[in-house]
Formats: sequence, C-alpha cells, structure tokens
Amino acid sequence: MQKENLKRIIQNLDSLLIELKSEVYSDPESFIHPWYEQAGNGPQSIPGDDDDGYAD
Repeated sequence: MQKENLKRIIQNLDSLLIELKSEVYSDPESFIHPWYEQAGNGPQSIPGDDDDGYAD
C-alpha cells in the first residue's frame, strides 16, 4: 500500500475510535458496576446542567 492510503486509514480508524469511546462513556450505567454505587468508592459522575452538546 502507499503511504497516503495508510495515513488515511489510520486517520479513519482514529476518528472511529473517538466515536466509539464517546458512545460507550456517555452512559455511566454501562460501565459503573452496581457494587461501586453501594460501596461509594468507585468512579463518580458529577451531576450538572451542562447542556452544551460536548462531552465533559
């Protein structure tokens, strides 16, 4: 393959990975185990009125 094609594939993979991460991490219930909620020592989500459309 040519270098330009490889660079384009890598850029596409990077953008795809960013999209996948934003989908997974936008829903805290999908990755916070219920045990952490009961113990209180797990990852914490901060409530807020931030509705600017960007992931925080």
